[in-house]
Amino acid sequence: MHATQAQLLGVMPLKLKSAFDPNPQPGALVSQQVEQADVVLTLSARFQQDICTAANASELTVFAGDTISWTCHAQQAHLVIPDTQLSAEQKRAVWQQIWSEQS
Repeated sequence: MHATQAQLLGVMPLKLKSAFDPNPQPGALVSQQVEQADVVLTLSARFQQDICTAANASELTVFAGDTISWTCHAQQAHLVIPDTQLSAEQKRAVWQQIWSEQS
């Protein structure tokens, strides 16, 4: 439904989550995730290097958050994870996020 039609009918249009948005705004996604997760975490040097190499990123910033999410724009990567100590399942989720964005 178009926004003007929704306004005429008095219906509030629904907005898709950024993961399903067909026209994402690259800057908005990164800033939204950074605002939600403002606590910076430090990963082990090896894990951070592996992520940068796999994502072809020169800089990685890791934030604390409730859910695992990943964005990479212009050689700068942003990773949101629950804690620095990740379980095997959480590490798999991190790699899935990285590979899904690259494909």
